[in-house]
Amino acid sequence: MNKIFKLLAFVILSKFSAQNHRFIYEYKYVPDSIKVDSVLTENMRLTIFKDHSEFLSEMKAKRDSAILRSSQKGGEIGTDLSPGNIRSMVWKNKNDIKNFSIEFIGIESYKVIEENSLNWKLVEETQKIQNYNCQKAILKLGNREWTAWFTTKLPFQDGPHLFRKLPGLIVAIEDSRKHHSFRLIANYKTSDNSKIEKNTKLMRSYEVSRKQFNKKWSEFRKNPVGMNEQFALMNPSISGYKIYDANGKELDLNEYRRSERQKTKRNIANNNNFLDLDLYR
Repeated sequence: MNKIFKLLAFVILSKFSAQNHRFIYEYKYVPDSIKVDSVLTENMRLTIFKDHSEFLSEMKAKRDSAILRSSQKGGEIGTDLSPGNIRSMVWKNKNDIKNFSIEFIGIESYKVIEENSLNWKLVEETQKIQNYNCQKAILKLGNREWTAWFTTKLPFQDGPHLFRKLPGLIVAIEDSRKHHSFRLIANYKTSDNSKIEKNTKLMRSYEVSRKQFNKKWSEFRKNPVGMNEQFALMNPSISGYKIYDANGKELDLNEYRRSERQKTKRNIANNNNFLDLDLYR
């Protein structure tokens, strides 16, 4: 009976010790500015911890956690879960010092230190969204103008992406062109302590300023390379490897890389409407 009591107490304690708050946003975006009728949707998660918050794709978070668990157990690093389309992640500290986003150029990741200040303009206009009484606020960020709706009923000065520092949680936000929008669809407490910093140990990220990242992105956009070639450039000590097709036939490496470059060029052309146009200009 004593063991049962201890187990029951542990379960109850675990349940009530879930201090992290998680908010799920539906993210709708137009990847190609020329094809404005082509809208993609992906759920994103904002998790608020004691000293910071993190924002990333719900699918990516689940997949990264599965990969991390697999690697810790010494098993094969791989999962059938979809990685989602949104690879970037955001880390915001409670003291607002050295906030950053993880951005990707091909397979290479960069820790981009946030340098923008958020100069919100509060508007005396209210609206009920998801049963929350919300107030309107306007902001210019990333070469876009944003309209946000926040509620003081959720007392967190936070929101999706890098948006924060309003008197309450951002329930919905959309840019003036209606190319990018976030809308809160769920919220709950969780004891899940998986964090971006743990998952990023599986990859090497370079810390850069926004200006430095933009320079690297501009160079990549002008001279794009495929994953195979980029991996070779990142790991010059590795040489002599070969490429095979699904049937085990060896492929011409130079021809394969030319094909990858063309594919990367098409991908860049079709995904040009970034949320932060200033960072990816």
